[in-house]
Amino acid sequence: MKAAIFGIGTELTDGQIVNKNASWISKKLKQRGLTTNAHLVVPDERKLMREGLEFCASKADLLFITGGLGPTSDDFTRDIVTEWAGVPLKFDEASWQHVNDRLTSRGYVVKEIQKQQCYFPEGSKVLKNMQGTANAFYLEAHGKKVFVLPGPPREIESVWDDYIADWLNEHTKHLDPFVTRMWDTMGVGESDVAVIVEDVLKNVTVEKGYRVHLPYVEVKLSYFKSQEKEMEEVVNNLTEALQFCTITRDAEDVAEVFAQKLKEINSICLIDEVTGQFLMNRLMPVLRDYMTDKSWSFSKSRTVKSPADLHLHVLPKDEHSCEVSLEFRGRKIKDLITSPYKTANMRERRHQYFAEMALIFWMKNLN
Repeated sequence: MKAAIFGIGTELTDGQIVNKNASWISKKLKQRGLTTNAHLVVPDERKLMREGLEFCASKADLLFITGGLGPTSDDFTRDIVTEWAGVPLKFDEASWQHVNDRLTSRGYVVKEIQKQQCYFPEGSKVLKNMQGTANAFYLEAHGKKVFVLPGPPREIESVWDDYIADWLNEHTKHLDPFVTRMWDTMGVGESDVAVIVEDVLKNVTVEKGYRVHLPYVEVKLSYFKSQEKEMEEVVNNLTEALQFCTITRDAEDVAEVFAQKLKEINSICLIDEVTGQFLMNRLMPVLRDYMTDKSWSFSKSRTVKSPADLHLHVLPKDEHSCEVSLEFRGRKIKDLITSPYKTANMRERRHQYFAEMALIFWMKNLN
């Protein structure tokens, strides 16, 4: 079963917001062994929306359409989908009640314009949106299975958890899922990593790929789950060949693992005199869920010693090296990190490398 994700909204094509929904949905599908064939975004223009829908339907069996289910004049996704399906729109009283309940409970006056959100293609299944007024829906047309979802990410996640996850469990259990194994390597260039991988796989027919996301080079190996037994030796051989430069495996993220370890710590003091914005750029997205009720301080220079439970420092030694340390529960450990990027025009990459190596050091040593 192949999927396509179709985002609708002028705010996406204008660059006002990034289409994170497509990435989120693709990751969810990948976890179930499904392949996404296409991501497409179009503005709120009827002709482009219809053409985009037909394109996605030509590339996939399973479609996810996001955005354009609201109450305003530029929200007409339901109309385009209904026209494409060749069925009439029907008013849903339960959805109107949902709109009324949600708005009045929050002190808003319900307006007639809100009724626009309560029309759905005949024969579709309405999926209640517990995080917003615009219910989602599911329908089958032209041999395609189609989920039409609101645009806000938290609303998509709510509908996914309440309906789509179980639907996927039921409709994908007979499939032979496509499995991808990954190795995130560091300190070795992409071409050097490729030479190692190609040598290990020279007599193996398998889908392989590479992705540079600095400071890592990711190696990917993909095959059907039914091939798992025969691929076991190949995976072991590649793991051994890349062991000297592998940091994480199978999409595990260093910052996320480290953030999980911080959940039980009440106060943290981080001093970073080296990496500029790189360390905080890595930490802030993953710490947001854990640090709302904790004491957290960040400084770009050493100040009066903080009484925090955990101290994390990144301090300069010279242009090409820094000291990283961790102090927790009376134990202090430190290490010297030397960057492999020596030239003057690699300064930014050095800082990025220092940030990632500091995270790796803390992740391994915070017990």
